[in-house]
Amino acid sequence: MAKGGFMGGFDAKGKGKGKGKMGKGHTLPRTRLTDSPMTGQVIEWKGKYGWVMPTVPIEHEKATKHDGKIFISMSDLVGVEELTEGSLCQFHVFEDASGLGAEECIGS
Repeated sequence: MAKGGFMGGFDAKGKGKGKGKMGKGHTLPRTRLTDSPMTGQVIEWKGKYGWVMPTVPIEHEKATKHDGKIFISMSDLVGVEELTEGSLCQFHVFEDASGLGAEECIGS
C-alpha cells in the first residue's frame, strides 16, 4: 500500500496516546515526610521497582492510596541492586504527586 495509506507506510510515526506521565513517578518532585528511617516488609519486587508495607502504618492523606503500600524504585536503593520479597528494609518516606514512596532504602 502506498505511503499515507492504510498504515501510513512502514516509516510513519504513530499518533497514539504515547507514554504521557505514567511510569514517571520515581522522577517527580518529592517532599520527605520522615526524620528517622522507618522499617517495612517488601511485599512485591518487579526487578526495577516494588512495594513495601511499613511495619507501623503511616498517618497521611495519601497513605491509603495504594492499600497502605509504599512505592520503591531501584534508584532509591542503597548498597543493593534489588530487594527480596518478604525481607525487611529501612527507608525514609516521601510524598509526590503519585502518592507515597520510599527513598534511601537499605535492604536486608
